Amino acid sequence: MKRVLGFLSIFIVVLIGYYVQPILFPPDTTSSPVEPSARPAKRNSLKHETVATAGCAQYIGLPISEVEMDLGPPTKIELSGFLFEMRTYPIEGGLLQANVVDGVITALKVMGEENKESPFEFGMSNGDLAEQMTLSSNFAVNYNDEPIDIELTEDDMRFRPLIAFDNGTFAVPFFDGANEELFAVAYLDVETLLRVMPYHIYSGNPLSFQSQENNFDWEQVNQQKELQVMELVNVYRSFQKMPPLETSTAIAADSEAMLADFLAQPQSVLSRDRQDEWATNSEAHAGNFSFSLRDKEFQNLAKKQEVNQETGLFYSPVIDPWFSLFSWISQERWADRLLEEGDYQLGVAFNQQNVLVLLQELEQTEESDER
Repeated sequence: MKRVLGFLSIFIVVLIGYYVQPILFPPDTTSSPVEPSARPAKRNSLKHETVATAGCAQYIGLPISEVEMDLGPPTKIELSGFLFEMRTYPIEGGLLQANVVDGVITALKVMGEENKESPFEFGMSNGDLAEQMTLSSNFAVNYNDEPIDIELTEDDMRFRPLIAFDNGTFAVPFFDGANEELFAVAYLDVETLLRVMPYHIYSGNPLSFQSQENNFDWEQVNQQKELQVMELVNVYRSFQKMPPLETSTAIAADSEAMLADFLAQPQSVLSRDRQDEWATNSEAHAGNFSFSLRDKEFQNLAKKQEVNQETGLFYSPVIDPWFSLFSWISQERWADRLLEEGDYQLGVAFNQQNVLVLLQELEQTEESDER
């Protein structure tokens, strides 16, 4: 009996403790912050490596008068229509062109067969360059205190990597889309880089390009740029041991007619979505918003004008013809087309920032002359 009474006593105490304890000592209901289980992916660091200033990078930002003491006088001085002038110089094994604003160099573009200036040597591969330095895919730059983040695609890294020098300038080495060898280098200050902007901008804005006033003589500038592109294409072909492409009044007229037709009636060859894309890009006035005709669209434009064509391209905006041509050659499809074997003629038409390039077989061009 005592054991039963003892057991009941203990059992009653336990029950009382179980039910009374929460009343006397309520639990803390204050919620603690909980770490989310799925965190948003963090963006890769935008820190990029800089390399010691060398080669033409040391000329960026200097008065052109000082640099011409080394380069000699230019063979050509031409206006761009976009608030800078272009001065062309012959150099051993190639050509060099400087962009000059108010007497100061803002960009230098070099195309040649050989260059011993570190860190670039023409003919080297992307792998050769990567052995000398770490190639970055993300860049954080500042312009007028505005941060701008730049991203390079895998294709950019392979054919058009971006190099930052420790003096605040940049270089874009261009690797040939056909043989993947270095054939040209563009050296730029940050403002010029943001105006031509061949890469994707992750955050921030590219700089819009600024054209001359309405009374500017665009006809003369357009003609000069047409000659620039044709001459540089043939310089590139000569490096590849290819004969030059000829031109004629007929193919020049064909390319001009196609360009004028597209600019006047883009809806005749573009779908509704593509019309919207063209309108957006053309209104942006920025290098980062580019537009090119697709092969089928180009063919339809040629057919509409009754123009025979082997191949060609329409591209906008082209602010710097040399820089744009380097970019095209760094793409396999355009490198192959500019190295066509056989009897071909080349036509180039400019209308301010818009360009149309036309390649025709010689027989077709002769037929066009007879029309």
